[in-house]
Amino acid sequence: MMTQSDDDERAGAVQDHAHAEASPDDPAQLRPDRHLTSRGSADRIGGVELGADECGVAFDAIWRRHSTQIFDLGEVYEQMRLLSAGDDDETVHLSGEDTSRYQKLRWLSTQSARKPVLLGTAPMREQLSMLRLRCPGFAAVTDLVDRAIALSIMTGTPLSLPPLLLAGPPGLGKTHYSKSLAAVLGVPTHAWSCATNSDAMQLITGHPTSWRGARMGLLTEALVTSGSASPVVVLDEIDKFVTHRDEQPYNILLNVLEAENAESLLDEYLRVRFDVSHAFFIATANDLSVLPDFIRDRFLIVAVVAPTGADLVALTRQIAAKVITPLGLPMPGDTVLAALARHNPRRIARVLRLALGFAAAQGRDVLVPADVVAADTIASAQAARASIGFMRPRKETEADRE
Repeated sequence: MMTQSDDDERAGAVQDHAHAEASPDDPAQLRPDRHLTSRGSADRIGGVELGADECGVAFDAIWRRHSTQIFDLGEVYEQMRLLSAGDDDETVHLSGEDTSRYQKLRWLSTQSARKPVLLGTAPMREQLSMLRLRCPGFAAVTDLVDRAIALSIMTGTPLSLPPLLLAGPPGLGKTHYSKSLAAVLGVPTHAWSCATNSDAMQLITGHPTSWRGARMGLLTEALVTSGSASPVVVLDEIDKFVTHRDEQPYNILLNVLEAENAESLLDEYLRVRFDVSHAFFIATANDLSVLPDFIRDRFLIVAVVAPTGADLVALTRQIAAKVITPLGLPMPGDTVLAALARHNPRRIARVLRLALGFAAAQGRDVLVPADVVAADTIASAQAARASIGFMRPRKETEADRE
C-alpha cells in the first residue's frame, strides 16, 4: 500500500528524471531569461527579439541523436547583453568596433547552433572504391577512411578520423584528393593555403577585440555557415605557413588538433566557444622536416607515393579524359598515354594541353608521340636559358663558387 510519503518520493524521482532527460543544449533550455536579465523585456537584447527555440527549427529525437551543438546561444546572448547594457536603443552608444562586433553576434544569434554529424553509409564505401581507382597513390588514406566508415556503420556512431597529414612531393594531387574525399563523404570543403596566409589567428581563432581590423575566425565562421558539423578542412601546404614575425602559427593550430581544445575553441573576437571536434582536418606538406615535432606528433602522417606502372597509365587516361572530353576531341592512343605517363599528375595535364596545341597547328585532332615530345621540351625549359626583357643572367663570380 502506497503512503503519501511514497507518492511524494515517486513524484520527486519522476521530476528528477525529467530534468536529467532534458538535454542541456535543448533550445527550450536556452531561453534568454535563463541566461540574462535586461531592462524591459527579458526576451529582448538591444531591440533583438529572442525566440523560445533556435532559429525556429523543431528538433525531434532522431535529429538530436544525429546532430551536435556547435556553439551555445546563451554565450551569444550574454556577449550581446554586455555590449548593449540592456538598452533597447541597440548600438547607439557603442564605438564603431563594438558596433561591428555586436552586429556579428546578432547575426550569429540567428544561425542554427545545431549541425548534423556525419554517419557512415554503404554508398560511401562504394564511392570510396571508385575514388581508390581514380587516385591510386592515395590508397592508404582511402583504406583508412573506409575502415572508419565501416566502424561508424557497425556502431551507429559518428564518423571519426584523426587529423591527417598527406606528405609527398608536389604535383601528386594531394589537395585534389582531399576535396574529392569530401565529395565522397557528402560534406563541404573549406580549404586554405598556408603558403599565402599571413594571419594564423584570423584563420583559426579570430582576433582579440583590441586588434585593429579584428574579425571572427574564418574556421568558426565557415562552420556556422556550413550545412554539417563535419566539414573537411584542408590546410594546404602547411609546411609553408607564412605569418607575422611575432606570431606562432603552429601553436595556434593546437587549438584544433588537440581533441579537448577542439571541443571548446574560443573565438577571440566573439568571445564565444565553438565545438569544431567533428570537423575532419587534412593538411598537405612537401617537406616534413620544417614542421615542429609537436605538430608532426598530432597528425597521422600518410606518405603519398607517385603511382607507377599500370596505375600510372590508368591515372593518365583519367587526366587525359578530363582535359580532352570538353574539347570534343578523340582520346589519345596507348603510345601517347605511355609517353605522358612519365610525369606526375600535374605535369601530365600541362604537357597534354601543350601537345594538343602542336597537333592543332598541323591540322590534326589526333595526338602522336611526337606532339608529347615537343610539348615536354617546352614544359622542361628553364627560364634562365633565355634572358627576358632587359635582364641578363649575372655571371658567376669566384666568391659565388666559394
